[in-house]
Amino acid sequence: MSRPHRSHPLRQPSEPIFNVPTVVSALLAILFAIHGLREWAITPEFDNEILWLFAFVPSRYESSLLGLGTFPGGIAADVWTFITYAFLHGSWTHLGLNAVWLLAFGTPVARRFGATRFLAFFAVTAAAGALAHLVAYSGERVPMIGASASISGFMAAAIRFAFQRGGPLRFGRDQDAAHAPLFARSKTWSTALVHRVAQISARSL
Repeated sequence: MSRPHRSHPLRQPSEPIFNVPTVVSALLAILFAIHGLREWAITPEFDNEILWLFAFVPSRYESSLLGLGTFPGGIAADVWTFITYAFLHGSWTHLGLNAVWLLAFGTPVARRFGATRFLAFFAVTAAAGALAHLVAYSGERVPMIGASASISGFMAAAIRFAFQRGGPLRFGRDQDAAHAPLFARSKTWSTALVHRVAQISARSL
């Protein structure tokens, strides 16, 4: 007499605890490595030189100083500081807050864009933030640092994805869908405002 055949249920592959795109993990590792080197591996004097070489300083772009090489790095630094300032942070708290927001909002953008477009988006939004800062604080000599502008861009992009067709927050009815873009924009601005408040709080610590 043959024994009844027992079927064994197929095991579902387990999901990783931290399902973060490689490009996001790599960017976070670079940010933490840079800040760690500044904190532990170089002198305060050299760190001050790093700030003037890579932070964004609005007074670099005064018409009377352009092209004169008054600031470290000269004309080349006038260009690269539109992006490099985003890799520097004022404290571990500042970096930690930005890292949390980058994980939350950079992850869906990286999955949607892919690594190359994700990094391009990071650079473009950093430059846009620097340009906005230059317009608002023209002539200011205080260096600006931090990835907050890029992270705000990731917030806006991630929230926009959520309201697109097939997104998790897409309205089901056609008449409601007409109002979705306005609501999405209001959510984008409110989230960016919350992030800005968190950034200011970090600087005051």
